[in-house]
Amino acid sequence: MTDGEVRARERWARAAAAVMLSGVAACGSAPADRPAAVGGSPTGSTGAATVEAKPVDACALLSIDEVRQVIGATGATGPRAGDSGDGGSSCTWENPDTYHSITIDIGSPGTAVGGNLPAESAYGQTEPDSDGIRFASGGIAEFALRDRACEVQVVTKVTDNTDRSTAVRLIGLVRDRA
Repeated sequence: MTDGEVRARERWARAAAAVMLSGVAACGSAPADRPAAVGGSPTGSTGAATVEAKPVDACALLSIDEVRQVIGATGATGPRAGDSGDGGSSCTWENPDTYHSITIDIGSPGTAVGGNLPAESAYGQTEPDSDGIRFASGGIAEFALRDRACEVQVVTKVTDNTDRSTAVRLIGLVRDRA
């Protein structure tokens, strides 16, 4: 190989490395109409002014006393937390003696565009309730929290809909605290 060929290959390698580095840098930035939020993830804007999405800890939205009032004071365990990694979180409290439980799922930013739930529920047919809440099968209450589609499920009675009023009350607490 001649000196000219060696230099040509070195130039090609440097040029290829520069292209790769600029591509990697571009992957970490948000498009101009979707400003980056904390951690570099898009906020879900359509180009209008946006508010950075802050993480919401579902387990911090109810006190243990509020939970015990619903599922019972003895044997109450939890919370069991789950973080979806995309800005959403979930928490479940369960009484192992009665199997009564409360589950809160806070959706990722952008899952309730404009503060509206998606037209179709993941659970099929729903029944509308007050304040933008809708109920799906299994007593799952869906609601919007700013730009997040969220759920609350209260299980103390499986034979009727008496858990609905408790779910609506808990959603009020969640909305005030998140």
